[in-house]
Amino acid sequence: MRLTCCQSIFTVSSIFLTYICYFSTYQLLLAQTSDADTIIHEDHNHHRLHSLLAGPDEPPSRHIGEVSYEPHFLGLDRGIVGRAADQSTNLNNNAPQLKNIEPGDIQSWVFSKAIVRDPGRQPTFDLPLDLTTTNTTCLEEDLNQIATDQRTTTPRTRTVWLTISTCSQPTSTTAGSTRAPSQLEVYVSLAPRKEKPDSGRSDQVITVKDGYGNITVSSVNDDIWIGVRAPPKLNGYDGMYSYELVASVDAPYATYIDGNTKSNGTELTAWDSDSKSAILWTGDTTNALSNSTEFSDWMELKPEPFKIYVHDQADPALLGISRSVCGLKTYAMIKESNNSMIKIGGQPKQQFYVQGLNRSSSYNAIMTFEPKSKNSTVGGGGTVWKAISFTTKSDTTCQIIYNLPFCTDVAYAVPSNPTFANRTTDLALTYDNWARTFYANFDKSLQQIPCETTPSARYSLARNCTDCENAYKTWLCAVTIPRCEDAVSPPARGETHLRLREPNSSRNAKIDETIRPGRYREMLPCKELCYHLVQSCPAALQFACPLEERLLNESYGHHRKGDKEWKCNWPGGPNLVNAAAGGLRKGWGIIVVGVVFGVAVFVL
Repeated sequence: MRLTCCQSIFTVSSIFLTYICYFSTYQLLLAQTSDADTIIHEDHNHHRLHSLLAGPDEPPSRHIGEVSYEPHFLGLDRGIVGRAADQSTNLNNNAPQLKNIEPGDIQSWVFSKAIVRDPGRQPTFDLPLDLTTTNTTCLEEDLNQIATDQRTTTPRTRTVWLTISTCSQPTSTTAGSTRAPSQLEVYVSLAPRKEKPDSGRSDQVITVKDGYGNITVSSVNDDIWIGVRAPPKLNGYDGMYSYELVASVDAPYATYIDGNTKSNGTELTAWDSDSKSAILWTGDTTNALSNSTEFSDWMELKPEPFKIYVHDQADPALLGISRSVCGLKTYAMIKESNNSMIKIGGQPKQQFYVQGLNRSSSYNAIMTFEPKSKNSTVGGGGTVWKAISFTTKSDTTCQIIYNLPFCTDVAYAVPSNPTFANRTTDLALTYDNWARTFYANFDKSLQQIPCETTPSARYSLARNCTDCENAYKTWLCAVTIPRCEDAVSPPARGETHLRLREPNSSRNAKIDETIRPGRYREMLPCKELCYHLVQSCPAALQFACPLEERLLNESYGHHRKGDKEWKCNWPGGPNLVNAAAGGLRKGWGIIVVGVVFGVAVFVL
């Protein structure tokens, strides 16, 4: 068997490359589209990560049968909407069908063999393809090979993907209920004698969990029959279900990723919160160099490709429906956030700033990738990632700042007071200007170093003055702009990385003089920041990290491999933690003392 380019690289590549190849295989099996208009008239202005594909509308002659559907009018009497039809409703390729269904009813669908045998057409890419891998050529070769193989081999049998998403469900009439309604049941049959499949007459069953289910049916050369049954009415629940059923010969129309894989560039991280808002990031969307076209394409991408939904864990509305895009649109508490593509930690990420939260509350955040168009689009139903959780702070002393002009990697809660509650920009610029002033003094000292000289005359063969500037800036922003946590008395066991700051005891006296925060805890900067600073800068600047362990623990923290939560502050994330720590002798301290920057002395 001939291996594809991506399959050959798999043995030495990352999990993410496998992930990309996997989904690309799905997405380019062949694009088949439909005239049927989508039922949901909502704005889908977000690109879909995994398909990155959009096929043009097919001419009407390619579709077999008239597609019928019932409109989604929640609250209307079934006498108006109608009971389930006696005849099966036709499905077209990648054409979502939305229907209401009463508890206890069953509805029948058919995906005809004429559509199964339709050769379709090859879809096209419309987004930066190379997500955290630069092997674009390999990926394109594999996709073209897959498309060619599907056109030239076993033309009368195809793989068909069936997906179902629950868009609405009965609601509990019991106050405080924490139980989700029962899930829809879906049955599949390939035999004409089972053309209205049910629990007693089907070949396969689609398991629906949290509002989403899918199945892959291989070697199909005839009609596929589908039955959707709503469970019987339960005491304590009122209302009907609605669902979106889609068949595709190209790829799963909707996708759920049960996990938050840290190697695929799409992980969602709740970076920090205050008492009423939160900052969340995706992973790096590319590893491309900052001067590359791909890098700039991601930074300039509009609209931003990802979307998040945020919901209070104490509210049961999302129970049983959290894996469905249309379900999230219906029930999620917060559907909008301030989104932007940012360069954090040196690479593009998407940032979400979520407001309108309650203090001391736990939330779930669910990331999705939704296409611009749903109907007749390969993968048009989007992708849902597994929910992550975060908790807001209880006190107003800490306040999130982000998008700083100088300390661009700073995006977390800092010491504040209620007078800045509606003046976030003023608070951010106050901190940012302090750091900029300190940096100006350092810059004067660095100008005395012969940076633009021959390699043999430079202070280091491994580092240059640009490395020193970046290392110093990151360290400076971390120590000048402390990361703020709620004051808890007594502190939890093992929280040595958090330093309690009583009023007028901040690391930087300017904070107490200008901002005047109340009692808070500071998350100490990472000791690796000092390691990296000493490695990157000339010895003439006299940067040093003391050996004494006591000084290390007094002013700096350390994030250890395996820690589930951050134990120190590294603005922008710890992209250099392992590299920075590896080159210095174990046991060195972290406090920089007595270093002269021009005319200023900065002692910690």
